[in-house]
Amino acid sequence: MAKKGRKITQRKPSRKLQNELKQIEVEKLSNIFNDISADKKELAQSLIEEAAFMKITLDILKVRIQLDGPTYEFKQGKQEMIIENPAQKSYNTMINRYNAICNSLLNLLPNDTTKTDEVDKLAELLARRGS
Repeated sequence: MAKKGRKITQRKPSRKLQNELKQIEVEKLSNIFNDISADKKELAQSLIEEAAFMKITLDILKVRIQLDGPTYEFKQGKQEMIIENPAQKSYNTMINRYNAICNSLLNLLPNDTTKTDEVDKLAELLARRGS
């Protein structure tokens, strides 16, 4: 089990670290969404697995963008141009899909359940990442 303080700091983290961080994220999300009704549990678990994978992938992409920048100079023969870093493009696409999955998870919660602090934190994180 990975320590909760571990995070991705390199372009290409080991599979082991990625799997450990994904498992931590799955456990965290499973605890947040443990009040989901039994008939929705299978769907919720699938969404939790996808959200955890996307969170780790987003963290990897973010490190690549921080290290390499959002754009880079592309040279092909005599032609030179500034183009978007492929990691930036992937990040932009995936963050929207991550937000959609997290919103789907939030919608699975029972209507009569008062949001816990953890759910409020997740909603706040989504709002910050989406802006």
